[in-house]
Amino acid sequence: MNSVIVIPALNPAETLLAYVDELIELGAESLVIVDDGSHEEQKPIFEQLRCRKECQVLVHRVNKGKGRSLKDAFSYILEQEAWKGKGVITADSDGQHLSRDLLRLDTCMQEAKSSLPCLFLGCRNFEKENIPWRSRFGNRLTSILFRLLYKESVMDTQTGLRGIPYELLKPFSQLKGERFEYEMNMLTDAALQKIPFQILEIETVYLNNNSESHFRPIIDSFRIYQILWGNFFKYFLSSVCSALLDLLIFFVAGQFLASGPLKILEATVIARVCSSLFNYFCNRKIVFKDSTSAKSSFWKYYLLCIFTMLCSAGLVTFFSFLPIPDTIVKLAVDSILYLFNYYVQRHFIFPYSSKYNRRNSQ
Repeated sequence: MNSVIVIPALNPAETLLAYVDELIELGAESLVIVDDGSHEEQKPIFEQLRCRKECQVLVHRVNKGKGRSLKDAFSYILEQEAWKGKGVITADSDGQHLSRDLLRLDTCMQEAKSSLPCLFLGCRNFEKENIPWRSRFGNRLTSILFRLLYKESVMDTQTGLRGIPYELLKPFSQLKGERFEYEMNMLTDAALQKIPFQILEIETVYLNNNSESHFRPIIDSFRIYQILWGNFFKYFLSSVCSALLDLLIFFVAGQFLASGPLKILEATVIARVCSSLFNYFCNRKIVFKDSTSAKSSFWKYYLLCIFTMLCSAGLVTFFSFLPIPDTIVKLAVDSILYLFNYYVQRHFIFPYSSKYNRRNSQ
């Protein structure tokens, strides 16, 4: 293997020794194992690993989390002149990533070398029957959300088997996240920076129904979804404030405008112009943090506003026969339209400016 293997470990079983030996037999010449604050009774395992010339063991005196373990390993690799230019493969310590799949992933990385690095993901097939229900449900949900929010299809967002080219080690070592949420942050950052994913389907292995996992369902799931949704929460708050302002102005305008067939349209236009200026400023500066010239986004934003304004007015007019106040109908209609707005703004109006691509272009 040409890649450096990184294995974060917390209270591993003795099977880790056999796993490492199997990787060495398959050609792994460089392994970094991180002892992430394991108990004293596990220390002999790391001492034996340290005796293998292929292994380097990093030690956390206290548990710091999987994310911190990976980032410390990346930083250590970057400091080694002998490993300059080598890619990294991360794997879990419980043996669920088969050594032959690491070999396949290493081969893919060597064959796919190009000017633009990729993030390689060894993904499990969650359609198989031997997957625990908790893992099947959680991964399906996050995969669907990830595709909707980031336009990337990843069937296993929680995979710990990843191939990372040398060029990505430094930016990935600087990402936020100390525990399991770090791996989701890596995916979202790669998707936003337009770093392509290469998916390799791997064998699905669960030992003792995944009982050795250190994943905490409630706390770690909350952290993962916090990363996954990212700035959508800020967009939601911006949208709520804009919608309240829009409804207020719509209601006030409706009290002063003369009755007629265009009353709803006129009130909608007045409300939308005022609220859209507020929303544009919030989304550009606070939500999406767009650093480009306003000229490049302003006209796109207002084309979107005009389109959604006409949709809003048309749908509210269409449903005006219902015995419901127009303001309530508008609230329901605009609640649906704002999801569409987020997608368009995130990907077309205020697209993420890739730090990685800027570095390469300089």
